[in-house]
Amino acid sequence: MGFVLQDGATGTTAEVDSAQRLSTFSITEPEDKHVNKEGRVWSVYFTVTPAGANDYFFYLKNTGTNDLFISDIRISSSVASTIFYEVVSGTPSYITGTDITPTNRNLGSSQVPTATVKYDTDITGLTSGGVIFFEECTTANQRYKISTSSNIIIPQGKAIAFKREAATGAIECVVSLIGQT
Repeated sequence: MGFVLQDGATGTTAEVDSAQRLSTFSITEPEDKHVNKEGRVWSVYFTVTPAGANDYFFYLKNTGTNDLFISDIRISSSVASTIFYEVVSGTPSYITGTDITPTNRNLGSSQVPTATVKYDTDITGLTSGGVIFFEECTTANQRYKISTSSNIIIPQGKAIAFKREAATGAIECVVSLIGQT
């Protein structure tokens, strides 16, 4: 045994061995569950039929001060297509610009992310800063999923947009969005 750490106020102790490992009895919970218990995990669901080939159809901009994270995206297309998830800049221009109200995954929480979240048939005025991911939707009406443990991190003032390559077809999508404390 190495030494014992002791809380001066309560007298609670923990041992540290010679390999500098803390020895405790603990209960762990996945980080995503912990964050959800705090009311900071949302589902962003929408369906849209983009007007044409290579049209942006989804836009999310962080208008708050804390980072937002996308952990995964579930998507299907009614026709085979490639979907591009891109970092974008510029001022979006919409045909109708339908706002999306994210659904909190903690049914007891009313928290909402501070963000502009919209879908549309053709969002213009954006400049691509690069492709973050792409998804090959090779089979019509099949759900595809991108999941990234590193997350897509969206700092204050930054934005992401989704673009479909095919000229026709409907998109159904849910984005898993996480807020930072």
